[in-house]
Amino acid sequence: MHNNPYLQTEAETLSPGQLLLRAYQDIFDALSEAKKAINENDVVTKAKMISKIDRIISILQAALDFENGGEIAKNLDYLYNASKHWLLKANLENKVEYLEHVEEILRPLYEAWEEVVKKEENSAGNNEV
Repeated sequence: MHNNPYLQTEAETLSPGQLLLRAYQDIFDALSEAKKAINENDVVTKAKMISKIDRIISILQAALDFENGGEIAKNLDYLYNASKHWLLKANLENKVEYLEHVEEILRPLYEAWEEVVKKEENSAGNNEV
């Protein structure tokens, strides 16, 4: 996944932690769009949003460090795979509930990462210009 435009666009201005949070935010935005599309029978938008979410999750999975991340990396990989499973089911069966499962899996991860990033930024001091 080299030269991925998703990561490239903001990589210069955001920290790795901020990029991670942005990826999760993009997932949640796309989940909202996909839910709306299912409710409106908009198959094209639904498929586009689900595909976008799947790509972002794939990027997050590719970034996992199994060598140094140990059990945490394995657990994240499992949760990302579970999310992809629910995405596939939502795409095939047009069920908003399946997209809600994805959010239920990923929201606590986002909140945990948010805490980590806040702590890192606070300990690094305010480096903004």
